[in-house]
Amino acid sequence: MINGISTGTGALIDATRHSGAQPIATGASSSAVKAAAPEDKAAVSTTIAALTAAGAPIDGDRIQALRAAIRAGSYRPDPQAIAGRMIDADLAGAAL
Repeated sequence: MINGISTGTGALIDATRHSGAQPIATGASSSAVKAAAPEDKAAVSTTIAALTAAGAPIDGDRIQALRAAIRAGSYRPDPQAIAGRMIDADLAGAAL
């Protein structure tokens, strides 16, 4: 899921919260979108708790190298690589 935008059947794509754009309904009308069931909320809470307890995977050496490159003005991000990884991550999340 990129920026919290879901494209599931009947889902409301709500990128409006931060962008000022108009919402786009996919599949069914926006009035057909239902709230998550309590068991779904519990599963999400459990997953969040497990991920929080595990901690974020942080590569301190990589962070320091990136900071140094940014300070030196030599950091050049590759937009295509970034977009590709974002799409891969989104597709992997959709398969779950």
